[in-house]
Amino acid sequence: MRKKLLIDLGNTSAKVAVSENGEIIHFERKAHSWGDIFSRLLHDYDIESVRLCSVVGEDEQLNSVLDALDIPVIRLTYASECALKNVPKGLGADRLAADIGALSEIQGKTLLVIDAGTCITYDIIDSEGMIIGGAISPGVQLRLKAMHEHTALLPLFEAENDAPLIGNDTKTAMMSAAVNGTRFEIEGYIRSIREEFPDLRVFLTGGNSFVFSQDLYEIVSYDPYLVFKGLSALNE
Repeated sequence: MRKKLLIDLGNTSAKVAVSENGEIIHFERKAHSWGDIFSRLLHDYDIESVRLCSVVGEDEQLNSVLDALDIPVIRLTYASECALKNVPKGLGADRLAADIGALSEIQGKTLLVIDAGTCITYDIIDSEGMIIGGAISPGVQLRLKAMHEHTALLPLFEAENDAPLIGNDTKTAMMSAAVNGTRFEIEGYIRSIREEFPDLRVFLTGGNSFVFSQDLYEIVSYDPYLVFKGLSALNE
């Protein structure tokens, strides 16, 4: 069975995956040159096409490698043909890929797709597959960075998934607000949107995962490969 090579160029890192029949069978973060990555993956897998989404503009080295290929290359943009309706002009390709991935998993329900990365994005898709709208807010690391850069004394810390509710020093106090504040924000969005759309199903993806309140467990699905699943589902 031929496979698809999937590339996600994000603000923080570039990520690469291989899919087969919609399932992710290989994943890695870019740690070598594009030439090395393609040489290895094209040798290891029978790749039929490359699908790409980017929020960081052009990568000349990557473009050079892609131009030399003799297999189709699909670059996802807001203008690409896909299963979603009412795609806003300028919608980030990573958000669009995650939305397509969610829709490929569940149809006929209202979907809230949350991508918790450098920024946190929220996209709402109705039961007919139409994008209603969404929101964008700073991610956990951006919140910590903002506190550091806009004060005289607060240091910079790397984000951690676990944080105490009540901090007992500068680090734990900042981490509590950044991590738990983000979780409370996400929970608030989910509960408020569910009041309007009782059939709501929620997909969470991105670099940050959170432990949600008990009343939200059954409607939240965490899928770290949602962007890749959306890229894989293109033209299918």
